[in-house]
Amino acid sequence: MTFRKVFRRHRRAALCVCACLLSGGCAVEGLGDVGGVSAELAARTGRGLGDATTGETTWPPGVSPADGLSEDELVALALWNNASFRESLADLGLSRADLAQAGMLPNPTVWTLFPGGVKPFELMLRYPVEAFWLRPARMEIAEQEVERTIQRLVQNGLDLIRDMRVACAELASARERAELAATMAKLAQDTAELTRARLRAGDATELETASAQADARQAKEQQDRLRSEADIAGERLRSLAGLAREHWPTKIIVDPLSSAAPGDPEALVRDALAARPDLRAAELGVEAAGRRLGLARVETFTVTGIFSAKDVNQQTVSGPGLDIALPIFNQNQGGTAQGQARLEKAARFYVTVRDRIMLDVREAAVRFVLAKQSHDQWRSGVLPLLSNAAQRAGRAYADGHVTLLFVLDAQRKLADARFKAIGAAADLRRARAELERSIGHSLSTPSRIQNART
Repeated sequence: MTFRKVFRRHRRAALCVCACLLSGGCAVEGLGDVGGVSAELAARTGRGLGDATTGETTWPPGVSPADGLSEDELVALALWNNASFRESLADLGLSRADLAQAGMLPNPTVWTLFPGGVKPFELMLRYPVEAFWLRPARMEIAEQEVERTIQRLVQNGLDLIRDMRVACAELASARERAELAATMAKLAQDTAELTRARLRAGDATELETASAQADARQAKEQQDRLRSEADIAGERLRSLAGLAREHWPTKIIVDPLSSAAPGDPEALVRDALAARPDLRAAELGVEAAGRRLGLARVETFTVTGIFSAKDVNQQTVSGPGLDIALPIFNQNQGGTAQGQARLEKAARFYVTVRDRIMLDVREAAVRFVLAKQSHDQWRSGVLPLLSNAAQRAGRAYADGHVTLLFVLDAQRKLADARFKAIGAAADLRRARAELERSIGHSLSTPSRIQNART
């Protein structure tokens, strides 16, 4: 009896087996694409991802370097083109591949002996039946890993947005410092020239003249250094935005400082625990580890389905059977122990991430409050006083009551205060960016997270 005759006799059973195999070999389509990451980021920050291809710069709709780039436009460019972030998105494809692999059923094996002489024809079809009830658990684990990858990539996107806003603050601060340094360098040069004139008139000493000249040279060195730091800050921002090979506009528009208070720190902590994607990823890791532990216990039992056919006295004798492994000695103790250890590690990691988030939020909230207080003191307290003193010194000089050196000294004190005020503004921008990253969404879009969750 040939294999074809055996197949014809048991065609219905063979077709049923093939249908089961084909129906079980397909993974869930559309799960874990980049759209999920984009939707999460858009709900949290108002900016999603684009379809940038490898090695090409893609401009989001409405973004053009012709009229300069705003801070929000730079954030959108970074999400679309940042090389490191786009590289991390490839992990999503790996997770989807694991999901597809988890949905595949193993191939059957065929064992046959061809007839020869007195030896009859024999055929045996073997298939691991346990794959049918293990497949759903494996697919659930793989789906959780896909979702975990999505949450991790969303956190990477939030980190990138934080880095972009901090880089924007650094660039704005560096440019303001460079402009102010030019003003201070001119004041120092005017002071040195005035001191030399006083020396010729006999009103100053050689020591005063040398000190003024040294101050002028230091101011010039600071001006050159801060100009270089501004160029470096611009290049760093350019690289983060993914525009290393594109035209870089000189006009960068930084968002105005927000004076809104962040709110109660404990309320922010609760908000962060509900919204942070890395905590959700850690939670999914615990669930996946628990499922792996259950799977390791079930994998102890292996059942192989058998279909045998052979010729006996010119007749085909066929029938099904089972090959069951008895878990007497090997009960997968090692796999179960590994699953238990992974579950414990995942649970401890969840606690670590939760505690770190609480620390991040509380620390960021305190830093934001301190930065806001410092900024308000400089802008509303110190600068107006020194500006008023410089104006009064100018009027007094016009009336002939003070010397020009006194006026220049008042202007230099005002310039020094402006330096510190610029630093306070940059600290406030950095603190706000860090606070938004720590709570997992923009301070202006808290309600969108709840909508995305539901």
